This record gives sequence, C-alpha cells and structure tokens, in this order.
Amino acid sequence: MRADRLLAGVVLAVMAGLLALWIAPIAWMFATGVKPAPEIFALPPRWIPQQPTLHHVQVVLTRWPFLRWMLNSLVVATATTVLSTLVAIPAAFAFARLQWRGRDALFLAFLSSMLIPLEVNVIPLYFLMNRLHLLNTYPAVFLPMIGMPIGIFLLRQFFLNIPTELDDAARVDGAGNVRILLHVIVPLARPALAALVIYMFTFAWNEFFWSMIALSSPQMFTLPIGLRALQGAYDIDYGILMAGAALAALPALVLFLFLQRSIIRGIAMTAHR
Repeated sequence: MRADRLLAGVVLAVMAGLLALWIAPIAWMFATGVKPAPEIFALPPRWIPQQPTLHHVQVVLTRWPFLRWMLNSLVVATATTVLSTLVAIPAAFAFARLQWRGRDALFLAFLSSMLIPLEVNVIPLYFLMNRLHLLNTYPAVFLPMIGMPIGIFLLRQFFLNIPTELDDAARVDGAGNVRILLHVIVPLARPALAALVIYMFTFAWNEFFWSMIALSSPQMFTLPIGLRALQGAYDIDYGILMAGAALAALPALVLFLFLQRSIIRGIAMTAHR
C-alpha cells in the first residue's frame, strides 16, 4: 500500500511538472502581449504585468489585416474540418464494419501513407494546384488536408468498439448500410467525432508549410503566415508578436475548452483497440 502511494505521488509530481512545462510558454505569451515594452525584458522577469496595456493588441489589429487573416484561417479550418469528417465517417465505417476482400491489406497500405512527410508531396501538389488554377485560393489550402489518414484511423478504432449486435438488429428491421451508419453508428460516435473535429480544426488552423507555398497574396494569408509578417526586417517587437500569437491562439483554445469532455472521452474509448 505504501509503495502504491509512493508511486502515485511520483506519477502525480511528474504530471504536474509536465503540465507546468506545457502551460508556462502559453502563460508567458499572453502576459507578454499585454506588457509595456520596458517590462518585457525586465530583470528579474515578471510573470504578471505591473502596468498592463492593450497597445500591442491595438497595433496588431490596425497596422496589419489581422482580422482578414483570421477570417482566412477560419474558412480554411472550417472547410477542412467539415469535409475531412464527411470523408472519414463512411471510409472508417467501411474499414470497421463491412466485410470485403482486401479490406485489411488496403487499410494497412492506407495507414502506411501516414509515414510519408508532406515535404515529399509538395512539388507534385504544387503543379497539380497550378494546373487546376487553384493556387492562392482557399481550396488550394484545404483540399490536400481532406483525406488525411489520421481521421479515418481514429474513427475506425472507435467504430470497432461498438457491438456488432446493433448492426444485426438494424438489419433485421430492414436497415441498409447507409441507414445503419447514420442512425446507429454516428450517434454513438459523438465523442470520437468531437475529438476528430478539434484535431482537424487545430491542425488546419496552425498549418504553415503548405499554406506558405500555396498562398502568395497578403490578403489571402492565413494566420500562421501573417504572424511571420509581424516580425520586423531588422528587429523583432516581442510585444506585438506575442499579442498576435495570443489572438491567433484564442479560437482554437476556446474550441478545445468547449469540447474537452467529449475529446477526452473519445480518445479514451478509441484507445481500447
């Protein structure tokens, strides 16, 4: 019993340390965004601003098209989340609940595509988008992210945990595969869908590399690319940069706080398989 308590204490201490390491940069970012310039590099460092100011936030919102960048990111992240979820649901259902020849082999091959880094596909992807005349548009950014294997994998693992007796009972009542998917599987998979939504939204919201290549007009920039413009040519104003980063992080943070219970439940239930 004593050894169990000691182990629990060690685990709790390690988790608390990891939590502090994760929160500290975020807290410093928000604090720096509202600090006056002299306090940013004050020694010893101050976590809590002595004279908080919204000057940096005002500069970010007035000097650059920050709200337009935020709108662009919102359009791209929403389109990516909705379309990738609509693609992942039937694909995961086919891999998890239907019996057909070559299913497991195809799923393994599909899953192995997760090992291929985006950088490998950038050049053919760029020529494809150019051929379709989609460069510097919203579809150029969100279309390559729609078929990401992680969404199909996540939902498939969750669908495997749903008893097959429910499918059999629905078939006895005359339901087909589409009806079983929409009226039996999807309602039970809300935790997994919530986890997928927050994952895809934050991924698309933070995506930088491909957006930087696909977008060329400042009016079409997404927030990660726009934040790069907040840096000066010869120096960096950390107050402005942190204020912009804090504003950019708020939507994803609010979405996570709103869906956190479903996310934790979905990940926990998915991990059973």
